Amino acid sequence: MKKTASAPCFGSPNHFDLAIRERLQHLLEERYIHTPQNAELWCLLEDLMFQVSESSPKPKVMGALVTAEPHAGKTTGTRQFKKAYLENVPGALPDDILLFRIPGRARLKGVMIKMGIQLKIPDIPANPTKSFPTFMLIDKVAAKLVKNHVKLVIIDEFQKLFELPGESRVEILSGFNDLVNECHIPIVLVGVAGVERILDIGHYDKDEGNLKGTFCSRFPEFRLEVWADPHSPKFAALLKVIYDDCGLLPPAETSPFFTSDEIREWILQVTGGLTGKIIHLIKWAARIVIRNNLPEVITADVLAEALKGLQANGW
Repeated sequence: MKKTASAPCFGSPNHFDLAIRERLQHLLEERYIHTPQNAELWCLLEDLMFQVSESSPKPKVMGALVTAEPHAGKTTGTRQFKKAYLENVPGALPDDILLFRIPGRARLKGVMIKMGIQLKIPDIPANPTKSFPTFMLIDKVAAKLVKNHVKLVIIDEFQKLFELPGESRVEILSGFNDLVNECHIPIVLVGVAGVERILDIGHYDKDEGNLKGTFCSRFPEFRLEVWADPHSPKFAALLKVIYDDCGLLPPAETSPFFTSDEIREWILQVTGGLTGKIIHLIKWAARIVIRNNLPEVITADVLAEALKGLQANGW
């Protein structure tokens, strides 16, 4: 990507200006950005929620395994789904969707205890003895999910199960399966690409083989792909949505950066087509414009400066 002959000056930022602070706060706070991948993912999550019926529970509730490369937007997409759901569905309540993160190196009891604590179950044992029946923890969590009228459970950082030996993975996955059977509420597992091999531990007895089949049928994979075509109208639409969200006020008759084939190609090259990095790059470029009181246009130079700053911080 070629830079212009007269690069802007980035060395004189404005500090503590109230108007700038308000604009930066608006720019950098996380908000819903409706990417094309999110649209497809959100349709899936919404369809899964339609399975929940307190009057007539389905005997087999389907879930999903959402995978993507790091920074592809899987965690943000599921988290923002809940935010958009609460803002747009009449009568929606925060308890309708439970967002939960797998704790590191926790076995099934540890996972159920953390979920029970998040659900504020009063009699959940913080440090159960080895002899404490695990199924009782599952029953308590399932009962609380039903009592809270939860319609969807989203479990993030699913790849942390790779930290455990194969037998413990089997135990946790079997526990998730039991939890779904008890509460009849769909569970969505979210993890990095390759997490679908979580049960490839090299050996199976009959029960473990059955569990793998149950897991694959109950949690079919939904993969968020990276952007690959810089000339795709959907990619240009993504860039426009992010740009519009920045709240810049460009001079009249200025061509936005996303209309340039060269800049779109460069953005894909430096971000690897990862939605999270694309959003970060463009918002950081807008931050430079606002912070330095530059003409409110995102140019090739500003994008290059944003990339340099992000890379210096370990991007």
